[in-house]
Amino acid sequence: MDISLPNTLNYSLDSSMSLPDLYYCDDKLSFAYDTVRVRWVKIIDSAIRDAKVLIADESRATGFINKLQQLLVSLENNEVIQPFTDKEIELLPELYAYNHSLAILNQKKLTTWRTGPWLYLECLLYELFRLWAVQLDIDVDIFETLKNQTFQQSESGVLELCKHYSSLDFTKSVDSETLRLLFREFIDISLWGNATDLSLLAGNVTLDDIKSLQGAEVRKQNEKNILVNDIDKAWNHLQSVQSDKKRIDIVLDNSGFELFADLIFVLVVLDTRLVDNVHIHCKEIPWFVSDTMPKDFHNLMAQLVDKSFYPNIKSDEDRATVIKVHDRIKHYYDSGKLVVESDPFWTLDLNFWSIPKYEKLYQNLLQSNLVIFKGDLNYRKLTGDLQWDKTTPFTTAIQDLATSKLPILSLRTCKADVVVGLPKGVNEQLIETYKSMGNEVGEFWSSSGKWAVISFSDGKL
Repeated sequence: MDISLPNTLNYSLDSSMSLPDLYYCDDKLSFAYDTVRVRWVKIIDSAIRDAKVLIADESRATGFINKLQQLLVSLENNEVIQPFTDKEIELLPELYAYNHSLAILNQKKLTTWRTGPWLYLECLLYELFRLWAVQLDIDVDIFETLKNQTFQQSESGVLELCKHYSSLDFTKSVDSETLRLLFREFIDISLWGNATDLSLLAGNVTLDDIKSLQGAEVRKQNEKNILVNDIDKAWNHLQSVQSDKKRIDIVLDNSGFELFADLIFVLVVLDTRLVDNVHIHCKEIPWFVSDTMPKDFHNLMAQLVDKSFYPNIKSDEDRATVIKVHDRIKHYYDSGKLVVESDPFWTLDLNFWSIPKYEKLYQNLLQSNLVIFKGDLNYRKLTGDLQWDKTTPFTTAIQDLATSKLPILSLRTCKADVVVGLPKGVNEQLIETYKSMGNEVGEFWSSSGKWAVISFSDGKL
């Protein structure tokens, strides 16, 4: 890919504007502190266990496991982050982006595993997994077992959504008000599908965990926890587009149940002819444990028709309901109305203010009438993962994207520190609320996954 990189720490809409600082891994009031010391260790330990099973060649498996074990030592010892070598960049040219960012970061202070910027280091972690796999000639998604197990445990949620979708009759034309309500409902379903983020649940997933995060009643209860809700702005924008062939793009987050919830949304907007086609954007490599790769879409499709994958969906009626959903998705995929895409940009460490710098991706997204960014990581990259005051307008926090001509809708359950667009006083209220729930650090409400934001920019500020 073309590597023409902006200065990622001094790149703003207004050159006179001073940007907030990043979130760092040594800040005890940031979710980063626990992430580097607990979550990453669990993820690496899980990868070590699965490597023994997934990598057939014993010598390659041993080599990969040794790299992971060395990484655990580096984390424990708070080692300095080393730039990628010329040989490594020759193997994976995208690694140049990481060296570019590291050089900028080191101008402020030397970057180490336990003190450096959270978002950069977390992206680096998964990029290292990829580099070692390429060096050892391993073509395996080290997280596939966990992805499959968790989607299998989502059986009740999958069946419920299949039944709900199948109960809707789209053979007749849908009036505009009903269409608006459908759009709102299935956006809401897609939003809360993000609650099953495996990077948070990795190594400790139970059936009860999954069931507690899915279902219509839970969604209804959680509606009051949407702190910013720009869904009507997005709807009005989409309705204002003067075209018979509208397009929605979805920059995906997690595979499994969240992807399935996203695909149900895709079915609704295509069935109702709200849009003519939908493009879904995947990661090209195993990323943040559960992020969707193109093969995860195809795996999901195969799993829906595999009786052994969901053995408790036993009745002919329930099985037919799931098959109907599968066949409808397949119909749109085969006809080209559902397009599965990927781009190496999505696994760079760069925030999304850089999208206009990547001409091929940017021109592709400009064809869309609404670009939906799913999940926590995409939100962090939209806002630069900076310590914005939580009352900062979303259009300020996304910087150049606010004037990029890209209409953006972010659907995000809050599982990291950065949150913007809140009314004055809400953050302070939530800190006290979270403390009253028995939590020592009230500021961690923003990383609890209990609240959400739906934020919109028409790209024309």
